[in-house]
Amino acid sequence: MNIGRLLVDLRARAAPPALPAGLPALLLLVLVLPALLSGCGSGSTGGGYADRPPSDRVARTAWNEWTHFGRSTVVYGGQANGHVNRAGVSERSEPLSSKIGDYWGTCGHPSWNGRSSKPWSGAFVAWTMAHSGISAQEFPRDGRHGAYLAALYDRDQKGGRPPFVLHAPNEYSPRAGDLVCTGTSGPTWRYADPRTAKRRLDAGASHCDIVTDVRGGYVHAVGGNVKNSVTMSLYPVDSRGRLVPFAGKTWFVVVEKRV
Repeated sequence: MNIGRLLVDLRARAAPPALPAGLPALLLLVLVLPALLSGCGSGSTGGGYADRPPSDRVARTAWNEWTHFGRSTVVYGGQANGHVNRAGVSERSEPLSSKIGDYWGTCGHPSWNGRSSKPWSGAFVAWTMAHSGISAQEFPRDGRHGAYLAALYDRDQKGGRPPFVLHAPNEYSPRAGDLVCTGTSGPTWRYADPRTAKRRLDAGASHCDIVTDVRGGYVHAVGGNVKNSVTMSLYPVDSRGRLVPFAGKTWFVVVEKRV
């Protein structure tokens, strides 16, 4: 028996049939194309950190600060829209520490930087409004949330078309550029007489964030002095887009931006 010829014959029979010309390239395209399409779609449908900046000018200013300082994020509900909890640049680290002095400078206190231990979330809101082209007549340059909320309410009570309108959280669905605010109590100001309402707004406000987006069942809102950084918080909303109450947050007011 010719052993050599037998081995050659067996190898020839075991070998796979030759692929038609061009088929390997076709197979590669079939395997790779879905991944390419998925990557292209993520930037427009909400893939978390690949998102594009918002078109609203106030929301975009806040979003840019959030991006510049490391995209600190808090998700209420675990994980949403591709975002997960993460830390950003600390208020006691540069360049954020000095930038907080800029935020406070808008309110007349440029020496209060990130090492001054001054709560700066209200100053961040005032700075964002100023750097988005909102005038001091339209939005007060005050670093205390209660003070500017009371002033906005007072302007609204004068009639005409106010630049900002205050709503109870269950009455209005926030949009990009609006403010969502927590307080020491619920929106009891809403049904009080104007003098009492203004006093309650001034005394009861705790914190406000600037809405940058609303999608996927969450309000995306950026605020200062959250987790010691410029932080995006994701808050759940109901089917109408209204803020949902949950433990640890008492919704106080939603401020509609009309300018």
